[in-house]
Amino acid sequence: MAILTLPDLLREKKDPSGKKFIDRIPEKIKTRSPFTRAKGKVENNTDNVYLEFASDEAEYAFNQTNGLKYKDIPEGLIFRNARNEKELIRLSGLEKTAELGSSKGSGGGAEATAQTESMCCFFAAYLFNQKKESSFNLSKDYELKLKTFYKSAANKNYVHAYSGSRYKFDKLWDKAPMDAEWMLTYMATANMIKNKATKFKGNVYFHRGSPFMDSIYEKKKTCEKHNKDLIKSGEAPSDIEESLTSFSNDKWNPGDIWISTNEPTDEPFSWTPPEMKKNMKVHVCDWVNLQKSVYESAKKGETLGISLKKTGAEASFTEFNKPEEKQEIKYRGFKFGNGDFFNSADVYIEFSSGGSMQYRPTDGNKSWQGEIKGTKASGGKAGGGATNYYTELYFGKSIDSNRKLTSGSWKEKKGKIEGKDITKMHELYLIHNRNQTSKKRTEVKISKEDATKKGNPYTSLQDFSMVEKGKDYIYTSNKDEVDLVNFKIIGDNYITRGKNASKNFYFGKYMALVFIDAVEASSTSPGNRNGFATDIIRYAQSNIDNVSSYFWKIY
Repeated sequence: MAILTLPDLLREKKDPSGKKFIDRIPEKIKTRSPFTRAKGKVENNTDNVYLEFASDEAEYAFNQTNGLKYKDIPEGLIFRNARNEKELIRLSGLEKTAELGSSKGSGGGAEATAQTESMCCFFAAYLFNQKKESSFNLSKDYELKLKTFYKSAANKNYVHAYSGSRYKFDKLWDKAPMDAEWMLTYMATANMIKNKATKFKGNVYFHRGSPFMDSIYEKKKTCEKHNKDLIKSGEAPSDIEESLTSFSNDKWNPGDIWISTNEPTDEPFSWTPPEMKKNMKVHVCDWVNLQKSVYESAKKGETLGISLKKTGAEASFTEFNKPEEKQEIKYRGFKFGNGDFFNSADVYIEFSSGGSMQYRPTDGNKSWQGEIKGTKASGGKAGGGATNYYTELYFGKSIDSNRKLTSGSWKEKKGKIEGKDITKMHELYLIHNRNQTSKKRTEVKISKEDATKKGNPYTSLQDFSMVEKGKDYIYTSNKDEVDLVNFKIIGDNYITRGKNASKNFYFGKYMALVFIDAVEASSTSPGNRNGFATDIIRYAQSNIDNVSSYFWKIY
């Protein structure tokens, strides 16, 4: 693992709950949760350190109070060991653990994820299948009770958890993340499931990566194939429920574990449409009925998917995709970056709820993706293919086309963007730039040092005013929109992190412009835009209309 640095914490990274990693610092200090010393291990108590802020300035800056912001966080020794006031600690003296943004270590990585999810299964199965305890006391150690319980061959059968091979409880206990916060997570998660899943009675089985779970997701694959076959058959789109060409299992149901009262070798769902013969072995293969089947099975205590997040001592619960519920999201408008078209390579579509969806290039210039911002659902994503699908559905044409392309043939703009492509971008820019929800005149800057060493490309700008500010030259447009010559100068010299990123800028802004052109076309209605906004958000939240299925989230 790596040490903590302020630039890492200040990046727009968030944990699965939507919280910025930098906000974990004051939160952990307030709750007296341990940090891990640099080069230490989370699971080793000897590597733990409990912190206080060494100064009011540091505390105010981390909490963004008393007029101070993250940028005001002081350098150097900003923490004090709460159990040794003489010891001062730098940010770099702390380990970048999973809860502070690391993708490795305790709770990080595919194997560790499999271990923690499986351990949640073992803890929960214990509560459901023994009769003496209805909940875990978070202050007690249950190692002996759990190991004794799972020595029985019959009790072992309550958990079918796999990562390649099936986990045995005693061996999993020895290698799974078992620090204090994870132990609290296992117990709090189990308590929440037991408290909420009151319909699940008798023998209750828990699954993670098991053959039973595989059989569930085979239902989704069957629906996909059935739907594609219907579309290929030439039936009118209005007569069938069209689906995306392909999408992940998580978008249909993000259950990390599944709970069921059905035997592990049985069918996972028993509900079928009233007209279907009950002795039919093959499950219905259309999205609406599969969605209904998943919901009805959960409601009667048969089979249920549960999405898990690290909770610590306090677990929260939310249910998703109840068929009778559909919250409408209203489209409010769009904005290029902060309102200055040339400030970034992205675009935001904004919603009446106050949230937004940021579309930007990912993986260099290979893909283009939307991500929810500013709501409890922050972090939910929708790729270019999904976005184009809903663009076609509500606006009657593909992105960057005046017609609906053949299903599955749409791709993001590929190849170098130059010449006529840039001219097209400028034409769309002139149409849409003025219609942003909030707009700023274009401003670019270059350091005096770079202007001397590397040359100053902005001296060629027309209708711009220049001022010197500190170590920089700042150029501001005198007009609301810039002409094509200025457009190319700024685009060709777009800088990110001190390096030329014009390819990234042109790709991101090309996709942004052709996308907004489809959304904002005069032929589209407010109802079309609201429908698009609702469905793209539902998709990003694993909530596709008539496709995604009911699940719980413990977080």
